Amino acid sequence: MGHSEDSCMLGVDVGTGGCKAVVVDSEGRIISTASKEYSTSYPATGWAEQNPEDWYSAFCLVVSHAASEAKKHGGIRSVCVDGQPHTPVFLNEDMEILRPAIPWTDTRSAAQVDRIREKLGQRVFEITCNPATTAFTLPQLMWVAEREPDVWKRTFKVQIAKDYVRKRISDCDWLTDHSDAIGTLMYDARKFTWSEEICEAFDMPVDKLPYVAPSAEEIGYITDRASRETGLEAGVPVVMGAHDPCVENLAAGVVRPGQSFIKLATAGVVSFTTAKPHPDLHGRAVTYCLPTTSKTADRWFTKTSTLSSGSSVRWFRDIFCKEEIELATKTSRRAYDLMDEMAAKVPLGSGGLVFHPYLIGEGSPYWDPYLKGSFFGVTLRHRREHFYRAVLEGVAFSLRDGLSVFEDLHMSTSEVRLIGGGSESKVWAQIVCDVLGTRLLKPLGGDASYGAALLGGVGVGIFKNIEEACDTCVRIGETLEPDPERHRRYDEIFKIYLGLQRQTSQISKQLHNLQAEY
Repeated sequence: MGHSEDSCMLGVDVGTGGCKAVVVDSEGRIISTASKEYSTSYPATGWAEQNPEDWYSAFCLVVSHAASEAKKHGGIRSVCVDGQPHTPVFLNEDMEILRPAIPWTDTRSAAQVDRIREKLGQRVFEITCNPATTAFTLPQLMWVAEREPDVWKRTFKVQIAKDYVRKRISDCDWLTDHSDAIGTLMYDARKFTWSEEICEAFDMPVDKLPYVAPSAEEIGYITDRASRETGLEAGVPVVMGAHDPCVENLAAGVVRPGQSFIKLATAGVVSFTTAKPHPDLHGRAVTYCLPTTSKTADRWFTKTSTLSSGSSVRWFRDIFCKEEIELATKTSRRAYDLMDEMAAKVPLGSGGLVFHPYLIGEGSPYWDPYLKGSFFGVTLRHRREHFYRAVLEGVAFSLRDGLSVFEDLHMSTSEVRLIGGGSESKVWAQIVCDVLGTRLLKPLGGDASYGAALLGGVGVGIFKNIEEACDTCVRIGETLEPDPERHRRYDEIFKIYLGLQRQTSQISKQLHNLQAEY
């Protein structure tokens, strides 16, 4: 498909750690990008909260920067927003925010999860293709209904992160798409409708939930007010969108059965695409449909999640790398690049340090909100650079731990695509490659905002489907090969990593209980 004027696509990712916008032309070339971080508050142990107004102000900022460049290339033809999954926004009828949003990283609803399992057991998994965990929306809604009944009573609609932002910029109805609906743990993944059985079991009024539309459907237009706030032209079509794990498949070009990718971002992800739902009976992985133009889906993906991947790196930066942050400001370099130089000086194995990235508990394969992060093997000879390399290696070990789920499900691949902001680190990308012992292909522009841009192109007819969008736009920029000797040495350290996890999981629970007493 040749390049045509007036065919730029704007994709915006309302992620967990920040917002990113990208403008892409019809051949996949990136015209411009812009990003802005925002904060998460932690008001109590296991809690996490965000202000949706922070999302929207960041959205307006990055869109105004990215879209200004698009005017030189014929303007924006489509807008598509993706966002962090599961995260509910509680709104009254006038779209006023009633309380902070509860991100998927929050673990306060462990007791509600226990009740879901006790009451419906395996039925939740059978209906939704997913296990009951604190990462999903239902237990968070139950927590608010029980602990903040006034907020729940005043809630007219619950919107997931990207749906809140999209409604603010367009004239659309109260909507979500199939991927975010499945992520609520209240949606029938086989029938593609809200599950009356689950909603009735936990007193969840369906009228508080949004209507569900296909991800690639054109559902509205940029309003005059949004035009003033973002710089976009009023009347530009807005496409439904999907949650960020979903559009990351598009960004990686992983939309056909048998393909897979790894993401290094706020969370670390291993994802396999399949023709049909392929959920894990042991509840160690989660399953969603790929973006679709219809009311059903013929492509699915199952993924595991390391909850604190990029967030472990960001945590280390903010707490221990003030010097690099200051130097980056003075020299216009990135603090992360300076940290990479620091880690590159340290030999494989970080001088005997092992890090478990369980800073907010862990997702796959444990789904344990009580697990704690740890450094093991600390001696007087260890310096800051050893600790940082251990963080990078620890996240890689966690990804490999999650990969074991797919081995049990008899899924394998000879190569894996690598995406996400963390993949920009040459040091970290090679560590992941060597730990997994697998060839890694790095697509150009491989992040959620890029995938959202392609989805927007499908929605307005630039591409006929997601396969054509990926075939046209996704290009491999670099290939990483594992070093056999480094992989062998990492194998030995990984065994220690697993042994430490098994021996300390109960201690993590004891620490959690002790904290709760004070």
